[in-house]
Amino acid sequence: MPDLYLYEDAPVLRNKLEIRDEKTLDLIEAEQSRQNMMLLYEAGFHDFSPEGLCEIHKALFGDIYDWAGQYRIINIEKRERLLAGKSVWYSNAEDIGIDLEKAFAAIRALDWQRMDKEQFVFALARQFPRIWQVHPFREGNTRTVVMMLTFFVEDHGYWLDQELLAACAGYVRDSFVMASLDKYSEYAHLEKILRDAVCEEPVIYDETTLETPEKPERTEKYRKYQKETYEPLPHSKREE
Repeated sequence: MPDLYLYEDAPVLRNKLEIRDEKTLDLIEAEQSRQNMMLLYEAGFHDFSPEGLCEIHKALFGDIYDWAGQYRIINIEKRERLLAGKSVWYSNAEDIGIDLEKAFAAIRALDWQRMDKEQFVFALARQFPRIWQVHPFREGNTRTVVMMLTFFVEDHGYWLDQELLAACAGYVRDSFVMASLDKYSEYAHLEKILRDAVCEEPVIYDETTLETPEKPERTEKYRKYQKETYEPLPHSKREE
């Protein structure tokens, strides 16, 4: 069965702009979603639920894809260099709703307000990968989960260094991969960058920082997470 999300004559996601070149689509999608992130952040958000996750995804990608904000209807995979070309096992399409409900129920079960910062970061690094591993959407999952993570952190009295996470997107995604291996999960890398990103004081950015996160000031805080260029591979339909 073919991947229903791709054009029949090109291995490119069907999109509202009718772009048939993958690199062009990637560039436009990245720029549009970045602008939408800023708009959504300014508007504020407090719905930490499966429905809220769909709302964020639609806000970020609704200008590009008709299916933005909707659970995928096929099973997908993505080759990971950290896993020697194998993929994290994402939820089956028919299990997405149930798996997300379980992930958010686990978050609601914790008493976040009573945690100090170390405990808060420790819990973040273990709970949000459960949402990420579901991978409910055909594309845009990491950006959507990180956006919800940003709102969650700031809803609990902290601030998140969005510049750091944006500039180190490869490290962030690899950290989610390593934290989503079921009994083999490793949380230290995600916990490490969240310890730097979760702040007790507001983060002050240069006025152009969030518009050009690919060119941040190269401080030591950034360099330790940017050891190599990150070029993600696209998701593909999982062959059963």
